Amino acid sequence: MNSTPASTEPASHGGDSAPLSRASGLKSTVTVAIKPTIRNRLITSFSLVILIPSLIISLVGILMIQSQVIQQAQNQVTSDLNSAREIYTNSLDRIRDAIRINATRRTLILFLSNGDTTNLSMEMERIRWAEHLDILTVTDASGRALYRVRNPAVRGDDQSRNPLLFQALHSGQPKEGTVIAPQEELARESEDLVKQAYMEFTPTPRARPTEATRETSGLMLMAAAPVYSYDGRLLGGLYGGVLLNRNDDIVDKIKLTVFKEGTYQGRELGTVTIFQNDVRISTNVKNADGSRAITTRVSAEVADEVLDRGRIWRGRAFVVNDWYLAAYKPIQDIEGKTIGMLYVGILERPFRDSLWHTLWIFLGIAFIGVALVTWVAIAIAERWSKPIRQMALAARSVTDGDYSQKVRVTSRDELGYLAECFNKMTSELARANREIEEWGASLEKKVAERTEEVKAMQAQLFQAEKLASIGKLAAGVAHEINNPLTGILTNSSLMLEDLPPEDPRREDVQTIVNETLRCRKIVKGLLDFARQTKPQKQFLDLNQVVRRVLSLIENQASFRNIAISTDLDPNPPAVLADQDQIQQVFLNIVLNASEAMPQQGQLRISSRTLPREGAMEVRFQDNGPGIPPDVQDKILEPFFTTKSTGTGLGLSIAYGIVERHRGTLKVESAPGKGTTIVITLPTESKEPEDG
Repeated sequence: MNSTPASTEPASHGGDSAPLSRASGLKSTVTVAIKPTIRNRLITSFSLVILIPSLIISLVGILMIQSQVIQQAQNQVTSDLNSAREIYTNSLDRIRDAIRINATRRTLILFLSNGDTTNLSMEMERIRWAEHLDILTVTDASGRALYRVRNPAVRGDDQSRNPLLFQALHSGQPKEGTVIAPQEELARESEDLVKQAYMEFTPTPRARPTEATRETSGLMLMAAAPVYSYDGRLLGGLYGGVLLNRNDDIVDKIKLTVFKEGTYQGRELGTVTIFQNDVRISTNVKNADGSRAITTRVSAEVADEVLDRGRIWRGRAFVVNDWYLAAYKPIQDIEGKTIGMLYVGILERPFRDSLWHTLWIFLGIAFIGVALVTWVAIAIAERWSKPIRQMALAARSVTDGDYSQKVRVTSRDELGYLAECFNKMTSELARANREIEEWGASLEKKVAERTEEVKAMQAQLFQAEKLASIGKLAAGVAHEINNPLTGILTNSSLMLEDLPPEDPRREDVQTIVNETLRCRKIVKGLLDFARQTKPQKQFLDLNQVVRRVLSLIENQASFRNIAISTDLDPNPPAVLADQDQIQQVFLNIVLNASEAMPQQGQLRISSRTLPREGAMEVRFQDNGPGIPPDVQDKILEPFFTTKSTGTGLGLSIAYGIVERHRGTLKVESAPGKGTTIVITLPTESKEPEDG
């Protein structure tokens, strides 16, 4: 705005020009000098006050968001690497258990005792195929090879230098580990293994300079066990293993377990690789043509850190054709020498896209805030830059918080108009102050309400994260238990086959087999809890599910002293749900109620429609002893139970099933007043699309 000369207008009643005084009440002619620079200065000051803190807050916010995203990605990579190592170790333990168990085979003991080769070839080949082994060899007590399953013609060579076999024969215990098998050792076992291990290096940028162009040895998971006679004499040894070169079983199993089948924009979300020294020998990293990127080499930076220093490397890495957030862990042999690496990588693109998306939202909000405040500053400056200079005393009082100040209007000229505006402004300021105080009180109430909602959401998220974490733990425990169960089941089954029908021990051995199968079923239940199977939904009548559950338990002894009554909605709406899973939820709740009333009691089951919520509610109410307050917060936690027997998974599984149906499960209880479990399931007309 251009500056204009000061203008004067005569007062309505004439008289000398003089400043306006509230005390004197004189009528005067007022000269108003319009200076737009005051407005500009106010706007500039407001803008700087808002812009500088906004820039600082934006910079700090961006750094915090970036740090959080990077930390989240690093934590996930570390967790995935630990899971991969666990699966790798489980594979090694499986081979050890297989060798240990089969070292007790009667056919093998007879062969080493008196040279009896009856059924030896057929039995050893069956073992190799059943245990998925690439090599299986029998030695005498000194380590001299006596029989190779895949190459029986080669025998008599000294295998005592094999560190696993040496330790197994001298310690009397099975030994397992990862070893480098030279080409000549592979040739003794099978020429096919020589071909499988042979790899010509693919030129790889950033790899270590080397004169070698190929790899002829192989990386093997191997185990060895001593073979004893029935009277305890050491007869020889049995060793076997799996060649990892061009063997994708382990890396694909890790990928399926850790990353499922996740993809992002057509690219696989996670990849796994096993290295022999610095060469990829087994991987699901893909080349541009879709083939597996074996024979490529790792960068020199990673090789120096992992192979030379034996430390884990984590960071951002370009793997074959894309950027990954990667982690490399050394693979060591039984003597502690690093002979390879285990790699896990997560595609960086999802984290990068998420980071930029969040940053743009954050910057957009900051920009809108600055623009809005600047606009408000302009409006306030426009209003305040009027001739307040002529009313310094009144303005000073207003700035001190006295909004009751009024300027007496003594003329109808520009100053009088300004005085009217000033009076109106003070009235508006007083009203605005009252509104702000009222709004502040209302805001505090809304903040309190919102805080309660956020706490409830955080509690729900905490419960879901806890279930997910314990699910992973259950999966790990189940996998660990499966290994010894497999050994027990295999050994007992073989013993059962060897016993004649009239042997009185068959019944005991059969009991072992049956109980082991039951343990495997329990382990499967743990795995089902960990996997959280997606519901197979169909339209159900929840009343029918209740009646089906009651028909299942009506003849059980635990319900003979319990009076069961029902009050079911006569016209229930259809609920889209998995019938088996919902039946499992109801059955778990009914069984818990019966266990809470071992002597006698009453169980009331009711259902009703909630039209406003668009849901169906089912209540299970017992008159048992109730749940103590210090226990109520824990009853939905997995593995928590107050009973001497039981796994504590019943209500946790029920809670997870109801949550996956987008419903709610609430527990209402007080000591001495019984327990009520309320399940609410939505009644939509169709299944929502996965997003």
